[in-house]
Amino acid sequence: MNLFEWLLMGHLVGDYLLQTRWMAENKGSQTLALVLHSLVYTGAVFVFSLPVGGIKLSGVAVIFISHLILDKRTLTNWWITNINKSPDILWLRIMNDQTFHLLVLVAVAWVTPQ
Repeated sequence: MNLFEWLLMGHLVGDYLLQTRWMAENKGSQTLALVLHSLVYTGAVFVFSLPVGGIKLSGVAVIFISHLILDKRTLTNWWITNINKSPDILWLRIMNDQTFHLLVLVAVAWVTPQ
């Protein structure tokens, strides 16, 4: 598997398997829930990158900070309203959120030497 595939596995584990109900319900409104979820997520992504040499600290920082921004939901909500020009539909919000997360992982994989 290549780096992106390992990052994707870390994403799935960190964003779904390791996210508690409390994190999921409160990360949009409570800083502690958002920070804890972002730390767990980033940790999972980093650990999954290790079989192919890992990612630099700068990549870890980009993943953590972008996760904080994206899971606050402000950008996703803005995107749906101003770019998609769609009503706030749950599946669209989830797909926009996940697409942004994957774009971050693509960027990190792209700039990480193999």
